Amino acid sequence: MKHISPFAIKLVLSAGLLVYLLQSVDLAAVFRHLAEGEHGLFAIAIVVYAVVVVLSTVRWKVLLDALGGAANLRALVDSYLVSAFFANFLPSNVGGDVVRARETAREAGSHTASLTVAAMDRVVGFVALYFIAAPAFLLGGPLVRGLAGARVILAGLTVLFLILGILFARPALVSGLIEGLGLRRFPWLFDRLASVQSTLGAFRANRQAMVNSFLLSLVLQFLGVSYFFVVARALRIPLDPGTCLLMVPLCTLIQALPISFNGWGVREGVYVVYFRQVGLPKESALAFSIVAAALAVLLSLSGLFVWLARRSHAHDATDASRS
Repeated sequence: MKHISPFAIKLVLSAGLLVYLLQSVDLAAVFRHLAEGEHGLFAIAIVVYAVVVVLSTVRWKVLLDALGGAANLRALVDSYLVSAFFANFLPSNVGGDVVRARETAREAGSHTASLTVAAMDRVVGFVALYFIAAPAFLLGGPLVRGLAGARVILAGLTVLFLILGILFARPALVSGLIEGLGLRRFPWLFDRLASVQSTLGAFRANRQAMVNSFLLSLVLQFLGVSYFFVVARALRIPLDPGTCLLMVPLCTLIQALPISFNGWGVREGVYVVYFRQVGLPKESALAFSIVAAALAVLLSLSGLFVWLARRSHAHDATDASRS
């Protein structure tokens, strides 16, 4: 058992959940959603996805530029597409972040600083997601507020973000914790923690960059919910917009847990539970979840072509230098 890799466990869990869910529904009803859907609306979903890619890249650039650089937006778009491809095909929820960090280490000043930027990018995104889900929960009716885990997740995030906010605003607390734990005795770790502190210090000094990244994140997360809502309409699923504003963020947060292969199986199971709670059949939940995720995976293949083009260009450049 000790030789079983975490990847194998995630893959088995995802496959097992998907098989179980698919066996428990009327597959004809699932396919009927796609066959009888308003296919023209998928074009709108694709446009929304493209806008999300561009705005996500702009947010990434805002955070990188806060460190004093001037990252090239076109190059960052290419990097973002490549990272989106690897995020969907690597056995890790954060695989795309690692790719982005590696590609912008020069702009950030170091690999550690680049990873810190990627982490901040993700944290700001989750904070914005919280600011969309919380009002939807508070303003929603009993049916919406009764979604499984909503109270616990939102309460936990409230506490977590308050703690992170305090630590971000008071770097002396972090420095004291590092000293108290005796981490100075480990030079490799201490140096990287110092780099993280320095990067966070640059963010604290550039409040406008943090405000801009948060505002961009609010727009991005709203567009992300809109993408799922459009997919629901394309499949002729009568999902209420207010419900969608809470349901999608909750599922996004849950599937971010590193327990499955990029959320597959877990995401579908959560939507089945939520759809049944709001009176929609589980066949609709599976059609909604699988189609929305599969379309995003299909669109992320554009990153593969960017990556292959880069490799071809690098190979040509190497051959030219040798001749």
